[in-house]
Amino acid sequence: MALSFAKDIRPLFRDGDVECMKPDGIALDDFAWMRVPANASLVYGTVSAGTMPPDEPWSADRVSLFKEWMDAGYPA
Repeated sequence: MALSFAKDIRPLFRDGDVECMKPDGIALDDFAWMRVPANASLVYGTVSAGTMPPDEPWSADRVSLFKEWMDAGYPA
């Protein structure tokens, strides 16, 4: 299965999560921003630690999918 940001990664983030992070300069809905390795690593670190989103940490499957996307080279 080929992963894509639009199909597989963007839907992981709720609209509220996206809006909440924008003031901090974190563009969860912007492929160009997310495909920068340092940015994706920042997001990965928070979701894998369970600190984002603060109300309900991601399941291991979701974290794994995000990591798989990173390891695949951040496909569009």
